[in-house]
Amino acid sequence: MDATSQKLDGDGGQPRRGSIASGALLTAVAWFLSRVIVGAAWGPSRNPLIFSPSLWTRVDSFNYLLIAEHGSTFGSCPPGSVPRFFGMRYCGSAAWLPGYPWVIRALHSTSLSFEDCGLLISWLALAVAMFLVWLGWARALSKIRALLLLVLFGVFPGAVYNFALFPTSLALALVVGAILAATRKRHAVAALLMTCAGLCYPSAWFAAGGLAIGIILVTYFRERAVFIPRALWALAGLGSLLALGFYDAWTVGHFNAFFLAQRQSGGQAKTFPGQEFFLTIFKRNSDVQRQIGAFGGAMLAVQAIVAIAVSGLAAATTAIRWRRREGDPAALYPALVGIVVVLFLILVSNAGAWTRSVALAAPCVVCLRRIPTPLLCALVVMVGLTTALMSRSFFLFYGP
Repeated sequence: MDATSQKLDGDGGQPRRGSIASGALLTAVAWFLSRVIVGAAWGPSRNPLIFSPSLWTRVDSFNYLLIAEHGSTFGSCPPGSVPRFFGMRYCGSAAWLPGYPWVIRALHSTSLSFEDCGLLISWLALAVAMFLVWLGWARALSKIRALLLLVLFGVFPGAVYNFALFPTSLALALVVGAILAATRKRHAVAALLMTCAGLCYPSAWFAAGGLAIGIILVTYFRERAVFIPRALWALAGLGSLLALGFYDAWTVGHFNAFFLAQRQSGGQAKTFPGQEFFLTIFKRNSDVQRQIGAFGGAMLAVQAIVAIAVSGLAAATTAIRWRRREGDPAALYPALVGIVVVLFLILVSNAGAWTRSVALAAPCVVCLRRIPTPLLCALVVMVGLTTALMSRSFFLFYGP
């Protein structure tokens, strides 16, 4: 990073005004407000000062804790077992990625319980992600605008899982770090962080694809002399797929154990790409929506539409500025990450992905930091209300 880029935010040439201390304070306030919004519709979760792992341990949380304690497992289901009754051939925990459990296990060495470690990691990771957003994109903004941007990031659809015993916030922090590193031309660091993110949560693979597209486009049009090495570093961000294959081969004896386990739990049969998205939005009769009830199912459809609208607005804003030759990678990279994540969820994912996987599209909101303040406020209100109402289903229907 040269001397000029140290003084400018890379998007508009405004001098950076915020100190690290003010950024940390804004991050803390934004985290607190986001936590209040996420728990607003469920009584036991309204107090943001209560650290209660049992309140935030739901569904897949137990599998992550199991991996942290005992490692990944995989094998054929025994005859007559319940999974076989439901048509599942393989049993074990290999259907969940190991990155988050590794961190839990490492922190557990301090004598904290596995549950406390999992929740502490999730909360701290979200705070780190918010601080990185401030550092990379909000530092030159006024404090009010910066706070609005951080809250919009903190309550982006799927936010409840960022506060839960789940790997989404850890993956999100790594993705934001990778984007920030790429904007500063630290492509090796970006590839490493994105690889780590991909070992934590699958939708980070889509984010890695979006960032790779951005790096390749920018390099091709602006620095073609270094196109091949930059393109290779960009693709290296997908290295988690190779690393996962080695890990599964070493631990459970099947290099494709994760994909074998995932393929058997895909929900309703699909006859065309995007079929389950269509059912989620228009029919509202996906497996997940039937499970969380009529109101929760309707809110899930709304949450998906909101995520698409916000990421689409971010992409459109970035495209217009690039057409006017006003853009730079600091806007293009997060826009592509957001839109690629959302597009993949539309085409290939099941309805459950719109409850949590969509959280990895949150970096796209940084592209909206310069929109009119009333519109930014309206987005915060719209997204925050949607997240608050949708989060209720997490507590109400996914209890232990």
